[in-house]
Amino acid sequence: MTKDEEDVLNGRCGEVAARAMKLLVTLGDIEEASRLVPINKSQVAGVSYKTAGDATLELVESLASSGAYAKTKAMQNPAGMDLERWSDMCVPEAFAAKQKRICQAYETIGIRSTCTCTPYLCGNKPDYGEIIGFSESSAVAYSNSVLGARSNRQGGLDALAAALVGKVPLTGYLLDENRLGDVEVKVECELPSEADYGALGYFVGKNVSMDEVPVYPKMNVTKDKLKLMGAASAASGAVALYHVKDITPEATRLHELFKNGKPSETLIFDERCRRGVYDELSSSKKCDLVAIGCPHCSINEIREIAASLSGKKVNAKTRLWVFTSPTVYEEAERSGYVKAIRGRGGDVFRHTCMVVAPLEEMGVTSVATNSAKAAFYVPRMTKNSCTVFLGSLRDCVSLATS
Repeated sequence: MTKDEEDVLNGRCGEVAARAMKLLVTLGDIEEASRLVPINKSQVAGVSYKTAGDATLELVESLASSGAYAKTKAMQNPAGMDLERWSDMCVPEAFAAKQKRICQAYETIGIRSTCTCTPYLCGNKPDYGEIIGFSESSAVAYSNSVLGARSNRQGGLDALAAALVGKVPLTGYLLDENRLGDVEVKVECELPSEADYGALGYFVGKNVSMDEVPVYPKMNVTKDKLKLMGAASAASGAVALYHVKDITPEATRLHELFKNGKPSETLIFDERCRRGVYDELSSSKKCDLVAIGCPHCSINEIREIAASLSGKKVNAKTRLWVFTSPTVYEEAERSGYVKAIRGRGGDVFRHTCMVVAPLEEMGVTSVATNSAKAAFYVPRMTKNSCTVFLGSLRDCVSLATS
């Protein structure tokens, strides 16, 4: 440790900073890190009151009253509601009151209430090779894989500690040798929709171990599809880094990507596997909510949703909700996409998504989505096991407008 780090650990910068540093040093010792390294960008989980509860509320309000303040450019993970239009989502007032307190407390300690799982679309985009401290699993996967930044998959408390101290242990995916591939993925079927890339990611996540790095062949894929694919593999397993031949920044030469020069195993994703994912994640084709935006929608995705609704109308028994970040929402509003979606009976919300919102209290019992991540989590995070349909955006819009 440097002298400055030892001073923080010994309490010369306050009790909160000392406790945060102690946590990071302990984690570094467990993971055999050689040292701590500075970071300038953070994303902190443990924001939605649905998942965080009263314990987190008490913790962050205690930190806010202590005068603690983040040393990094830090953003909050999604909250359990749109912070301004929560009543339009039918979120109970008691839930909303505590959710606002959590977000305000984080804001007081310098962690902005952007409330998004896509901080890289909201002015917190890391550079290639930059070490960061992100905690939301899909944000970690995207930053590592698509942007070529370096982040370990941090828990809520260690991401918070890293934001307060401005350091992380030098370990895991921050090191070159741990970014090499392990498992080769062969795709032997067509992937006609964006949801199919999520299905592919879900299958791979289930079939690789926590510390393995999958390597995909070259595919005709957009960043938005990679976002869905990475989110799904991080949900079904714990994939924090993957490579796609000639697409992702570190995957220009496939033969150099693997540890020991060759893959430890090969996974084959064929039509049977693709259909198997849909069968596993879909429990009903009925839905009272069509939810798009897990991870939060990009401006291109919102444009596509608006276009898909042209000439159609959302039926009276179904809600069609799009979830995005405040930054992307503003762009979509300026471009007329928000108005177009609302004009067809849908709606666009910020700060939240279907996974971390209190669906039961909102009267939602069945969800249709194009996100394999959401299809995986929604039944597991609702007390009465909300039913789910996983399909393409076209499928979901058809359900909402038929």
